[in-house]
Amino acid sequence: MNLRLMMLAFTLLGSNAYASPYATVISAVALTKTQTTPSQVCNDVSVPIYGTKRSSGGAIGGVVDSAFGSTEGLVGAIAGGYIGSKIGRGSGRKIATVTGAVIGAKVGDNQDTKKQEIVGYETQQRCSMVSRTETINAGYHVIYDYQGMTLSKLVQQKPVIGSKHSVSITIE
Repeated sequence: MNLRLMMLAFTLLGSNAYASPYATVISAVALTKTQTTPSQVCNDVSVPIYGTKRSSGGAIGGVVDSAFGSTEGLVGAIAGGYIGSKIGRGSGRKIATVTGAVIGAKVGDNQDTKKQEIVGYETQQRCSMVSRTETINAGYHVIYDYQGMTLSKLVQQKPVIGSKHSVSITIE
């Protein structure tokens, strides 16, 4: 082959020199990133149920409640009847006594319904949004020494410091 043709081919092909040497790992720094993830957290909670309790007077209270609406209604009827009996004369007094008893029973029964008490509990699910922050590994920034030159590369697996790794060097 002609010497000139060989030199031209070497010049054209030799403009990109390629080598596959081994370099020594001198440093590997973890690259991390912080990631925030929103999520929903739900818990079962016990919630009170409010209402009115009838008859705190046992068997007698139950009879009174069924006849007068509540123990407070009976007390109101007695008080209203007493006050009504002091008004008027003759049949007017009887009407005032009955009217006082009815009004007193109604007022007393209304007093009973105003007393809201916890009559039970129910389980409800309550949910809220929370953010969870975590740090995740994004790879490693590795620094190599190759014949006195410092080379760097990003890799996914952490190399052992001092180990030899194949590196590709392209000179253009």
